[in-house]
Amino acid sequence: MTHCASENQFPAEGFGWTPPNPLPLRIESDRLIIRTYTRDDIEEVYRVINETRDHLIPWLPWCRSGYRDMDAATQEIVNQIMELRDPMKLHRVIFGVYLKSTGELIGGSGIHDIRRDTASCETGYWVTKKHTRKGYTEEACRRTISWAMQSQDKGGMGLRRVRIYCSNLNIGSAKLIEKLAIRKEVEQPDDYFIEGIGLTDRLGWGVLQTEWDCQNHRVITPASA
Repeated sequence: MTHCASENQFPAEGFGWTPPNPLPLRIESDRLIIRTYTRDDIEEVYRVINETRDHLIPWLPWCRSGYRDMDAATQEIVNQIMELRDPMKLHRVIFGVYLKSTGELIGGSGIHDIRRDTASCETGYWVTKKHTRKGYTEEACRRTISWAMQSQDKGGMGLRRVRIYCSNLNIGSAKLIEKLAIRKEVEQPDDYFIEGIGLTDRLGWGVLQTEWDCQNHRVITPASA
């Protein structure tokens, strides 16, 4: 998002970021296991997404058509697995978010729109309706940001910057991002079309590796610097 046309048409080498090899595909927080899907997860992913689809629409466009049946769920997860086999073409890492206490799938996280020229990415998240208001999404988001920007020699992706976007009408998502205390960078009127709603304002936040404490999963402040 907010990628100008000239950057797409005339990509620069820039930092020439390359992913770690092997890729770190499992992380943990106090209450959560955050990991990539395997073929064994297909049935549960299909069931959970369908059970919470109405809660996720309209904010997640992939929920409208994705995972509509077992074949579609199988194809999507297999595609994700195959993408991870060629790190040099990597453009996203999709995580499922699981409760440590029960092993239950309760949501998703990960990174996408990985830009090698700026060593940056976008992150996003979702959670099932019955697991809202418990802090799980914030916990997963904080841990994913740390994983994205942690140095590769310490088990991270070694990226320099993480971006997050949402519609101004997605109040819950905006409030979650505000809890992270990262910098608000974008407020673009009528720049984000939401199917079923229409034009909305695009809001965007960003944080640099030098501004984030990857050990404690929070913005660096004068008190903790």
